[in-house]
Amino acid sequence: MLEKTPLRTEVQSTAEGTTCLVLTGDLDYDTAAELFTLAQELFSADLRLLELDLSGLDFVDSSGVAALINVYNTARTRDSAMRIIALTPYLRHLFKVTALDQVFELPPA
Repeated sequence: MLEKTPLRTEVQSTAEGTTCLVLTGDLDYDTAAELFTLAQELFSADLRLLELDLSGLDFVDSSGVAALINVYNTARTRDSAMRIIALTPYLRHLFKVTALDQVFELPPA
């Protein structure tokens, strides 16, 4: 059986109204709610832009993808934005085959 890597989050303020959230480990059924809860807390603090660094994620399942979509939707309902600033080739492919590359703002390849 594959060993799971715990999700770790690091919050970095990059500019006024902008926060970078660095994710490492596995974003899956067991950790997706953690991401969504943290994002809601950040948006409730007058956050204008949430930048996500996903380059440290080892694995993302459908629950993790749903959490990212929920964070994106939360940003929109709070008149804020979410942007992915770094990701792995695995995630770029995942977003492409699920057409989420048409929804999320992704960094250039």
